[in-house]
Amino acid sequence: MKKKILLPILAFAILLTAIAVIFSNIKNKNKEPETTLETTTTQEETTTEPPTKAYETDENYTRKIDFDSLKATNPDVIAWVYIPGTVIDYPILWKEYDIEYYLHHDINHQESYYSVYMDGYSNSDFSTLNNIIYGHHMKDGKMFTDITKFKKEDFFKEHRMIYIYTPNKTYRLKTIAALYTDSAPERRQTYFDDMDYFHNYVDRMTEKCTFREIPEKGVNKIWSFITCSYEGDDTRTVLYAYELDDNDEPAQYDLSTIDFGEDHR
Repeated sequence: MKKKILLPILAFAILLTAIAVIFSNIKNKNKEPETTLETTTTQEETTTEPPTKAYETDENYTRKIDFDSLKATNPDVIAWVYIPGTVIDYPILWKEYDIEYYLHHDINHQESYYSVYMDGYSNSDFSTLNNIIYGHHMKDGKMFTDITKFKKEDFFKEHRMIYIYTPNKTYRLKTIAALYTDSAPERRQTYFDDMDYFHNYVDRMTEKCTFREIPEKGVNKIWSFITCSYEGDDTRTVLYAYELDDNDEPAQYDLSTIDFGEDHR
């Protein structure tokens, strides 16, 4: 008789225990996404961005940038880029023969996508015929996201000037063309046989931009601003520019000061 009474009680107890275990597992499972979200949020909030708009610009776009302070933070700072009418207002970093480190690190050497950096195969003094500068295309609109806007002719024509500040000089650049393209290594070429080869290169790199504006005199050096683009797989947006002299004409260079480069890649 006692066994008949105990069996239902024991079965009921086992059932309650099983229900409790199932409920506990469901509760813990529901909590996992919340924990993951909190971790992600914390990482985003602690990501260090480079200093932006830290310097006043007068009507002539001249600035006094404290490069000593910037280099104390990171000796790899070589310049500062500012494009009026965009959010692009950042220090430029550079490591010789390296194009990977600042792809994944910021000015404080923390893992981050918040960096603008120069190709390690371009010279840090901008003596290369093709001076290549990279920045990420960020969802929050920072870094080089605004470079993609230059593919629209109206925006391109309204934002022709780019300023590169260095400890010794301010480069006034004027845009030539903007387009999306593939990530072919040719876009990152920094070595050329001679000036004829270089001029042909500039023509080929910009020919698919329907509103390109290459000066009649031609250009003897270019700056390439590159970011990711999303028209297709592994595409890039490239904005090309050249330097202006004091008379707003294409800058001319002593050929002895130009580095035609070597293929170190």
